[in-house]
Amino acid sequence: MTADLAVTVGVDRVLAKARKDAVAPAPSSRVPLAEQIARGIEPVDWRTLWAEEHVEAEWLVEPVVPSGRQVAIYSPAKLGKSLLMLDVVAAMATGRSVLGQRAKAPVTVMYLDLEMTEQDLRDRLTDLGYGPEDDLSRLVYFQLPSLPDLDTDRGGQVLDALVAIHGAVLVVIDTMARVVEGPEDDADTYRNFYKHTGTRLKQRGVSMVRLDHAGKDLRRGQRGSSGKADDVDLVWQLNVINDSVLLKRTHSRLSWVPAEVVLRRETEPNLRHFQTDGAWPAGTKEIADLLDDLEVPLDASVSAATRALRLAGLGRRTAVVMAALKWRRVRS
Repeated sequence: MTADLAVTVGVDRVLAKARKDAVAPAPSSRVPLAEQIARGIEPVDWRTLWAEEHVEAEWLVEPVVPSGRQVAIYSPAKLGKSLLMLDVVAAMATGRSVLGQRAKAPVTVMYLDLEMTEQDLRDRLTDLGYGPEDDLSRLVYFQLPSLPDLDTDRGGQVLDALVAIHGAVLVVIDTMARVVEGPEDDADTYRNFYKHTGTRLKQRGVSMVRLDHAGKDLRRGQRGSSGKADDVDLVWQLNVINDSVLLKRTHSRLSWVPAEVVLRRETEPNLRHFQTDGAWPAGTKEIADLLDDLEVPLDASVSAATRALRLAGLGRRTAVVMAALKWRRVRS
């Protein structure tokens, strides 16, 4: 069985199970169907919400992709946004350092490439220092895939099934305009994308990065409808200055995401991107010293550190607490 056929069979099996699970039981003659459905939709349980560990300020790829969130990165053509993401996902899949951060255990990532040829991919991986001896099995890479459009229900089901089959924690779409059937300048296209695809990934807790092109005027955002920014949690505008890649936050639902990220693009001995040491938020050192005084462990989570500060009557903004935890790790 070929790889493509195996994936197709796997997708069909997942979809068949989903359809079977979706069959609703026969409605009771005594209870209206609408009421039965309403009873199955549960509101937030506030006691559970406050009791659970706060995980909002967690990164999948620090400081660019938050865990379980949906991100758009756009730039003019040929500035290297695809190259940056290939560097990130290949390192994630092989357990190498990502953007200069401490290396972690390999994870499975999925890349939908609607742009590059096989030769382009081989050349770029070679430039990044990968070869036949490297285990790239966790980089689930689909090149010019024949997927249904992702602003349709069928497309959302198929991508959701692929994520389930492979166990991906991140999906990269390169580029957004090539995976939708609706007009690029129509906000309904992106509402439909979120309805059919974005929502499914969010329910799974899977992060997503959408790569896109800028319009003629970079200051006016992504090419096409302004609605492209409505459904994502974070939008980065990418630009290049000399050997630095500048990510500027233009839209965000997350108060703790930095306004700018500067990455250094090195070419020797291999092509790599590293985060540079930017300015620390005001109060970073003060909070780091307080965490030391409170004997908060160096590897404490953001929520644990915030809780310790609050119990001591020293509550601080999440962004500063995050910076202080990083400061302590760097300093140690």
